[in-house]
Amino acid sequence: MIHKIASLYIATVIGAGFASGREIVEFFARFGSWGLVGILIATMILSKYGGKALGKCVQLNVVNYQELIEKLSKTAVPIIDLLYTVFLLLGTSIMFSGAGEAIQRLTGIPGGMHFTALLVFIAIIKGSKTVLAINGYLVPVMIVMMGYISIATVIRGQLSLPPGNLLAIPYGVLYGAYNYGFSLAVFAGVSRVVKNKHEAGWGGVVGGLVLGAIILLVVLALYSVPGQVLNMSMPMLELAYLISPTAAILYTVVIWMAMYTTALSHAVAVTQRIYRYCGNRQWVAVLLVLLITLLIARVGFAPLITVTYPAFGVIGFFLLWRMLRL
Repeated sequence: MIHKIASLYIATVIGAGFASGREIVEFFARFGSWGLVGILIATMILSKYGGKALGKCVQLNVVNYQELIEKLSKTAVPIIDLLYTVFLLLGTSIMFSGAGEAIQRLTGIPGGMHFTALLVFIAIIKGSKTVLAINGYLVPVMIVMMGYISIATVIRGQLSLPPGNLLAIPYGVLYGAYNYGFSLAVFAGVSRVVKNKHEAGWGGVVGGLVLGAIILLVVLALYSVPGQVLNMSMPMLELAYLISPTAAILYTVVIWMAMYTTALSHAVAVTQRIYRYCGNRQWVAVLLVLLITLLIARVGFAPLITVTYPAFGVIGFFLLWRMLRL
């Protein structure tokens, strides 16, 4: 069960920006040697406090993020609850938009985000255990591929640490905070299928450490190739092309998998939140969430990322602070 919980945590974080490498460049790689310090800070937040949050959610026996927010701060419930729901819907939309681009890049056929949404619908209708199982199967594949591309690049390239920038420290904190904030929504539903708070806690610790290790490998790989790769929209895909065309095709599939698993995690959280307002009919709640997010996804991948992630970091700080006081 620990590896399934860790996989769910990792899936929540490894989305389009992470798997493509763009997010890792923005928060870590562009800060040179100090970026390694930022990785250490982010890893500590994701592992230590992610583990604490998971264990606490099971102990408190909450079933959705509204109940968790009520435990954290009763006075801020209406505002935080609304913002949380909006940001999770935006996060799901980002994944659908990116998934559509990935499938079109692979096949040349449009409509990929609708196909991805259909798979999300089927998984949620089948239940929480199915969601955990899907993440348990797909996340290890993503980790292996990201690790392979990164290690192969370091071996073939010439590792060189650029000059450092102290901005890496606040960016490392911000990265840990906003991913922690997003993940709390998913953590809140874990008690439905996990009753052991120690298993849940260790799942969070393992998940956070694995995320930190992947980020470190990717950053070292980016430091092993010419600097222009950092300016590409999908740096990790560019590294895959440097290895071989086959590796690039396989990695495009990995990027889609990352988007799908994150969209699934976010959609589950929002569905659990609005379930009772839909006559306790799960299929109605899921369908409503997917229709809203597909409409928002038409805005486009890059604009949604630019606005959503940094803004949610502020809420992440608040939720982290409140969780530490429980």
